[in-house]
Amino acid sequence: MRTRHIIAFVVLVGGSLAGSAALAWDQNPFAMYFQRSDKITLWEGDASAVNAATHVIDPWPRYVGNRRIPVNGDRLSRAVERYRQGSYRQPAPPI
Repeated sequence: MRTRHIIAFVVLVGGSLAGSAALAWDQNPFAMYFQRSDKITLWEGDASAVNAATHVIDPWPRYVGNRRIPVNGDRLSRAVERYRQGSYRQPAPPI
């Protein structure tokens, strides 16, 4: 009875190790070697599109960098004071 348990254990552990080894050997070590080359890409790219995108000076609109946002300071200061005092409206619950 005891030898059957040992044999079953060895078969179970051996099978799991063989399965994990099969996954590891599934990777072809030469595939990574053949993928290496002296080129930038392994396939032909769209060089004119790459050059056009490279030479774009600033793709963002001009107003993006504007830090002066027009606001009403008096209105905002009153809103902050109402918030500090706790007399503000609760937001509507989501629908």
